Amino acid sequence: MTVFRNRFGTLFNDDVIAPSGAAGSYLRWKSDQEGVVVVPVGPAGYALVTSYRYPIHAASLEFPRGGAERGESLAAAAARELREETGLVGRAMRPLGLVHADTGILASPIHVFLTQVDPEGAQPARPEGMESLTAPLWVSPDELPQLLSEGRLTCGITLAALALLQGHHTTLSAEKGGSMPA
Repeated sequence: MTVFRNRFGTLFNDDVIAPSGAAGSYLRWKSDQEGVVVVPVGPAGYALVTSYRYPIHAASLEFPRGGAERGESLAAAAARELREETGLVGRAMRPLGLVHADTGILASPIHVFLTQVDPEGAQPARPEGMESLTAPLWVSPDELPQLLSEGRLTCGITLAALALLQGHHTTLSAEKGGSMPA
């Protein structure tokens, strides 16, 4: 049953039968857009943005992300979100994989992309009106463990993107005898 709908998606409260046979209800959110998240890589490492997130009433350090507009390819959406949120322009969007951010309530997938950027070619960011973003924070791969251990990186989508990146890095290192291009 539909509980709520807006331009972003629909909240359902479904009547379900559990594997045990018990009857109950299950809340789920279905986005109207497929999600995208971009891992921007430049000479100084990875570009993250700090975004105020209302549900947690705090700023969150994250990779740029958003959703595909109607008729827009996922790679084009990733490039647009990167440009809007950071002013950075990606050279080519390379798919890393798919994330289901919270399988307990969120039905919509998020597609993860990797792209090379040149900070020298950055333009002014153009975030949407409700977005509260800072300029990109460049973090080297060596600094990531400290951000994690200090609890400064808690966004599940960003953490999942990092895991996919690590998986691809390991695969590329084994295949090419080297590391992923930075």
